Amino acid sequence: MKERIMEKFEDFKNALVRLEEGIKVEPQIDIIMDGVIQRFEFVFELSWKLMREYLKFVGLEVNNPRGVIKYAFQNGVIEDADKWLKMLYDRNMTSHLYDQKIAHGIYESIKNEYIDLFKKLQSKFEDIISSEL
Repeated sequence: MKERIMEKFEDFKNALVRLEEGIKVEPQIDIIMDGVIQRFEFVFELSWKLMREYLKFVGLEVNNPRGVIKYAFQNGVIEDADKWLKMLYDRNMTSHLYDQKIAHGIYESIKNEYIDLFKKLQSKFEDIISSEL
């Protein structure tokens, strides 16, 4: 199980680097913004699945993103469950409809909020790996 957490963490870190590359480019054309949103979707999926693996490691079996966020908060993996739930909502919005105004709002949230949440999660898992695994 430890190896699985390590694999998920490496995938998450690599995807986060790609997302950070994307947000450094100003979205002068819609395709840049669309690419950042797609990278965000990928990083979000990896992040909740990484948390799910850790929760399994500590004895909690949770298999949906909302539940994982709730228990990750309760177990000190993340600090702000409300922001993570907002991120989940935005992630779901990107998958189910496309509206340019909504996409722009989500893009701004990625740049101004979500990237920091992902970085905090990365830092938390670096601590977990060095101390618990």
